Amino acid sequence: MNLSVAFVKNENQVLYRQFSKEENSSFVFNFEDLKQKSLHGLFVPTNLMDSSPVLEKVETESSFSPVRPVEDDFLNEQKFEQLNFNEAQNLLEKTFSTWTLQNNLYLLENLFETLAHLKALWPNDRTAFFEEVWNLLKLNLGTTSMTLAYNHMRKPKKDSEKSQLVRVVIEGEKHPNPAENKELGLALFQNYEGQFTMPFEVKSFDADKGELVALGSINASPFIVMAKVFDLTSLQNSLLKSLFDGLQDLKK
Repeated sequence: MNLSVAFVKNENQVLYRQFSKEENSSFVFNFEDLKQKSLHGLFVPTNLMDSSPVLEKVETESSFSPVRPVEDDFLNEQKFEQLNFNEAQNLLEKTFSTWTLQNNLYLLENLFETLAHLKALWPNDRTAFFEEVWNLLKLNLGTTSMTLAYNHMRKPKKDSEKSQLVRVVIEGEKHPNPAENKELGLALFQNYEGQFTMPFEVKSFDADKGELVALGSINASPFIVMAKVFDLTSLQNSLLKSLFDGLQDLKK
C-alpha cells in the first residue's frame, strides 16, 4: 500500500510525503497544490487551527481524507520529516479509524436522506449515482484507493439503434474517475459470474494486505468493489448492507 500524507507548515505551505516499502519522498507545496494530489491524511498543528485561512483550506480537504489536529509534543514538522513507512502506516491506521467511525455515524444518522438522494439519481443520471456510491464507500470504508465496476446501458444515438450494455469502471484515490473499460470490466464480471446474489456482500478481505473485494446488486444490476483499506469493522459491514438493502426496487 502506497501512502501520501501532508503536514501544514504555515498558512500557505504544506510538507507533502509519499511512502512505499521501497522508498520515501518529500516535497514542499503551496496549500492549493493539495487539490491535485493524492492524500491519505492531513496533519495540522493545533496552533494553526485558529487561523481562518488554514481552516478554510482544511475544510476543503476534510471532504476527501482525514484531517487531524496535532500537538507539538505528539507530531511536529521535524518528527513528520523523520517518519518511516511503518510509522506513517501506524499513524494513518489510528487516524482513519476515528475518521471512518465519524463517517459511519453520520451515514447512520442520515441514512433515509441519503437513500432518498440516491433514489432520485438512479433513473435520471446513472453515472452520477455511482459516483455518489463511490464517494460513500470511500468515506465509510476509509479507502486509500478504490475501483468500482458496474454495468451501464448506453442510450442509442439513432432510433434504429438499440441500447448497448457497456462496462464502466470508476477508479481513483481522491476523486471518482468513471470511464468505459470493456476489457477490465468484462474480466471482472466473468471472474465473479453467478456470485452476485446479495445487495452487498464482502467477498474477501485480506487484513495483512488491506485488500477488500465486495460484490453487490442494485435492481438486479451487479457491481464490484475492489479497495485498499486499513480495516473492516462489523459496523461498516452492517451499515453498508443496510444502505444497499434500501436501494432495491428503484424506479427505472
